[in-house]
Amino acid sequence: MRQTPASVTAIVVTYNSAAVIAACVEALQAQGVTTLVVDNASHDQTQSIARAKGATVLACQANLGFGVANNCGAEAAQTEWLLFINPDAVVQPDAIERFLEAVETYPEAGLFGPRIYEEDGSYFFQPRSILSTYLKGKVSGKIVPSGDACVPALSGACMLIRRDLFLALGGFDPKIFLFFEDDDLCRRVVDQGYPILYVHEAVVSHLRGKSSTPNLKTAFLMRACQAWSRAYISRKYGLAYNPASILLINGLKYLVALVTFNAKRRARYGGTCAGTFRGMTGQASPR
Repeated sequence: MRQTPASVTAIVVTYNSAAVIAACVEALQAQGVTTLVVDNASHDQTQSIARAKGATVLACQANLGFGVANNCGAEAAQTEWLLFINPDAVVQPDAIERFLEAVETYPEAGLFGPRIYEEDGSYFFQPRSILSTYLKGKVSGKIVPSGDACVPALSGACMLIRRDLFLALGGFDPKIFLFFEDDDLCRRVVDQGYPILYVHEAVVSHLRGKSSTPNLKTAFLMRACQAWSRAYISRKYGLAYNPASILLINGLKYLVALVTFNAKRRARYGGTCAGTFRGMTGQASPR
């Protein structure tokens, strides 16, 4: 039986995403998919805007992080397919139909991702992942497929997966609060023998880094989470990792930012040091 948009639930995890959520939900609703917004205790108008645009809102009482919130959405969904999409991403016309054509053409694939345009009109293509250790040799980031292609990894900004497969894999790793959840999921999909497919005609625009309202506290947390997650997945998959050098380099940069009164750089490098230290000492992710 041919798949239809009604077989897809789009799961959008938000946190203070009022500036971007309307466009995201409108585009999804226009293509006939069920839209479920999982809100991580936003302090702005994200929830009311999402509801006004036709989305169902699952309101969390605390910020659960990207992966756990998506897992909650997957459990709540009732459809065969799940589309995980960032609130600062917008599906372009017919993107859902192109995805559904791909799942019929390539039934053996486990995970599907779109062609992503950045805000400046350039393509974003991820030719490999920190976890795609099965690749040999150098892969150029400048090589963009001209059609559908099997790839080692996809961006978590937008990916389509069968719900039963996602649940069988255990969903996103709940220990990861933010960053590298997509790499980890891609690795587990491949390890189970499923190809990952880039769908060239499914197009999504992405305002990178606009999912939440930026401030110094958020900048510190983002860098801390990224550093912690790097430590965690390195330990999980046995990757080479040198926390001492990361602490030394970023610690020196933090001191320079301190004496030059550069608050943005203090947040950036201080966050990296904090996350690295927590990761190397086995503490939970900052949040």
